[in-house]
Amino acid sequence: MFVLLSVVATGCARAVFPQPDPLPGYTRASVEEHASIVHAIVDYYAARQRAVMFGDAALLFDEYPKLAQGENLREGINLDGFFVRLMRDDRVTKVTVELERYGPVRTYVNGGAAVGFVHGVETWHYHGGPGSGEFFTRIDLASDAERWAVQRTDEQMMGERAPRTP
Repeated sequence: MFVLLSVVATGCARAVFPQPDPLPGYTRASVEEHASIVHAIVDYYAARQRAVMFGDAALLFDEYPKLAQGENLREGINLDGFFVRLMRDDRVTKVTVELERYGPVRTYVNGGAAVGFVHGVETWHYHGGPGSGEFFTRIDLASDAERWAVQRTDEQMMGERAPRTP
């Protein structure tokens, strides 16, 4: 009986005190917005791959200058410079990404801002063979009048809880 009351009380408390919205002010992207945002995310990963191929993060930062700022290895923020150095030092020859391995990219908009949640697999091609890893990344974008551009990335780190999503 006590367990039943606890479950009911917890459920009622959640109904009365809902969890805060993880993206206040954002709404699910329209079909057109979603396509445009996903295209921008694909472009970002392609630019990141080029930077890895040449071992030079500046190639990525020339296109996405905000990613050169605020690197935080512990929190997983803007890891691109670190990632390119690591891939260069490990002599990775190619990186391929399956953005939607675990589900479609989820996109949300708030005026000229957008967020994409990507849960995929990245494969690193070494001289001795491939290796791969799962990733879950929040990608923040901003829009000028013509296109979306990646402004910040937040990759879930080992031991870190996945970011709450709507």
